[in-house]
Amino acid sequence: MNLERPSSSVQTLKDPLLSWKIWACGSFFYFFQFILRISPSIITEDLMRHFGVQSYALGVLSAFFYNAYAIMQVPIGMIVDRFGPRKILALSCLTTVIGTLIFSIASTLAVASFGRLLIGAGAACALLGSIKLITLWFPPQRVGRLIGLTIFLGTLGASLGGAPLAFLVEKTNWKISFFFLAFIGSILTVTIWFVVKDKNPWHTPWNQAASSENDRASLLKGLLTIVRMPKLWIIAVYSALMYVPIAVFADLWGVPFIREIYSLERPVAASVISMIFIGAAVGSPISTFLSDHFKTRLWPMIISAVGSLVTYMLIIYMPHVSLSSMYILLFLAGVFYSGKILSFASICDIVPHSASGVAIGFANMIVMLSGVICLPLVGWLLDQFWQGTITNGLPDYTLGEWRFALMPIPLSVFIALLLIKFIPETFPEALKKPLTSESI
Repeated sequence: MNLERPSSSVQTLKDPLLSWKIWACGSFFYFFQFILRISPSIITEDLMRHFGVQSYALGVLSAFFYNAYAIMQVPIGMIVDRFGPRKILALSCLTTVIGTLIFSIASTLAVASFGRLLIGAGAACALLGSIKLITLWFPPQRVGRLIGLTIFLGTLGASLGGAPLAFLVEKTNWKISFFFLAFIGSILTVTIWFVVKDKNPWHTPWNQAASSENDRASLLKGLLTIVRMPKLWIIAVYSALMYVPIAVFADLWGVPFIREIYSLERPVAASVISMIFIGAAVGSPISTFLSDHFKTRLWPMIISAVGSLVTYMLIIYMPHVSLSSMYILLFLAGVFYSGKILSFASICDIVPHSASGVAIGFANMIVMLSGVICLPLVGWLLDQFWQGTITNGLPDYTLGEWRFALMPIPLSVFIALLLIKFIPETFPEALKKPLTSESI
């Protein structure tokens, strides 16, 4: 009997860490773009002085990120579904680097806005591409949990975009700080290009199904399938409303609001706001674990909305909150926000595998529209009800003016809570079977 032993090349083909390396590349891009996303909150006063603008114009500048991010979601989703994530992720990361460089050297508001536009366009692929990599390289039983870990890394990036970035700005200036961020992004671009792969060479069952569907599917048909799903629309709008506190408070207006209440230095105020992202980083894997353990997507989303509403009402409107209590409240706001990420898992649960990229892109477009609308809206409300006080050459808003302008935050979360009544449970029956060693 002639029994041939497998060649060493076949034996060593399967790198047990390759899937995780590929996932890490996408997730660290999401981490990096989050630093860029929230960075204007650290330099609000610098930008207002440098460009000679007030709050509404600053809100519009910051919203350029969200404009590009939202517009690019569906096209990026379709392209990723058709051509795979590797080249798209690398090109997207390079685009954020170019945008960051332009922003760092901008001498006019128009040039800075163009830089933010490019940053948003590049960042549009970060979460979507990461989720696509997860669906290509991991079994369905792990999708929800790995999405949670990806969000965990992103929120850590937002934390690093807080106090450490503020400290760097204080020690150098905002332009040098952004040039440094562009250098980091260049290294990440090269890493993505050489590490990420579009096709799983081990032909796992979930990967084979995705590939065959992907080859047969029409991009237009996939998009039409998505827009005709009422459940997806409702989940996406819920997600957008739950994102308003992050877009408005954490990404831009939270630092100046905290400085108004407590008269803090910029790095300290940034560290207070970073508690939102630390809470979200802690809560994301917990929420996805509880979802998988109790086999439900809906209940963590309900708890997220209720907890967020109560917490932000206390943060914005409760008088005489001590600084230590504010740290705790913002941490809890982040923890409760983490339940919202299950909306992406719910979308993956209900759409065809071949359309997962465009589905997440469509939902993320709806989510980012909340920033497009609400960032300038809060700036406009501040300018409209400002009593004209000037301090150190900048508008000085009272606490009452801040509280009125931030009203879209609790209002949006309240509407999201009402929408939950129309969201069905989507946890798939297939995932209710225990994960076996053969499926890993």
